[in-house]
Amino acid sequence: MPLRSSIIAFFTVAIMVAAAAAFINTKRSAPSFAGSSVGQTGQTAPRTKAEIDSLLTERLRTLSSRAGGIVGVAVIHVETGRAISIEGTRPLPLFSVFKLPLAIAVLKEVEGKRLLLEKKILITPADVAPGSQFNLDLWRKSVERRVQELLEVSIVRSDNTSSDKLLGLIGGPAVVTQWMRQMGFATIDIHTSTRAAAANRSNPNTGSADDLARLLVRLQKGEMLLPANGEMLLDLMRRAKTGEKRLRGNLPPGTPVAEKTGTGEAGSNTNDVGLITLPDGKGHLAVAVLISGSKLPAPAQEMVIAELARAAYDAHLAPVAGDAR
Repeated sequence: MPLRSSIIAFFTVAIMVAAAAAFINTKRSAPSFAGSSVGQTGQTAPRTKAEIDSLLTERLRTLSSRAGGIVGVAVIHVETGRAISIEGTRPLPLFSVFKLPLAIAVLKEVEGKRLLLEKKILITPADVAPGSQFNLDLWRKSVERRVQELLEVSIVRSDNTSSDKLLGLIGGPAVVTQWMRQMGFATIDIHTSTRAAAANRSNPNTGSADDLARLLVRLQKGEMLLPANGEMLLDLMRRAKTGEKRLRGNLPPGTPVAEKTGTGEAGSNTNDVGLITLPDGKGHLAVAVLISGSKLPAPAQEMVIAELARAAYDAHLAPVAGDAR
């Protein structure tokens, strides 16, 4: 057994190293978004927006293909509406990304006076849903928590027990889907709790990268929730602890990111959706990445997400031909 374990560990490390090397080589050979040619002045001529978007599309396709499986990617510049989508209309498993539409549905119920953020909810050991030990430790004993506190641990820690309790409070998964349909998101389909999903993997909550990116745009623009509730949710997403190596993973240190991750069992799915704040007042990017059925180890899938986010970030900071800025 020790020899077999050592062999397995060796090949796992080898695969991860090979995946990392492939990404480094891809990054080195990637076309520059900054300019297309060197003129008589010796300076690189800026590209047009169409050229930059074409290069970004090519780059996103190349990076996505290295993950294997199916990768849905959507990037929207919030302030201008510039958008790029790769397999963006395809519904894919959300896993804990579903907690973002759940939070929106909960806050809509609060705004409709059907639920109070200050309402105290009793959680007992019988309510505890499967999850990480990090979160299971929260519910060792029966405890009362306010609805607002349940939202916090659902988003910041991606806790399953609080999420299932919130689902029950608003009337079940169908209510989340109803809110999504009412807001115009046709592919976001929430029909199971985390407890039920753990018992039956065949019917997961699903959504498309395009709809999730559009949801993020409307959240950032204040079109979905009252200002105080929208800012509260964005603050929880900024404090999220589960995506350090995903959308945030290759961005310049300190770049503000508000996100919600999702992860399938044994790395079968690796997701992250979020809002990236660009520097120098250049706006925000809504980015959704859903990876399904990849054969790469989970860390390599996270690397895919990090590189996709960085490509989008760099493209939207590139100088644009004819832009006075």
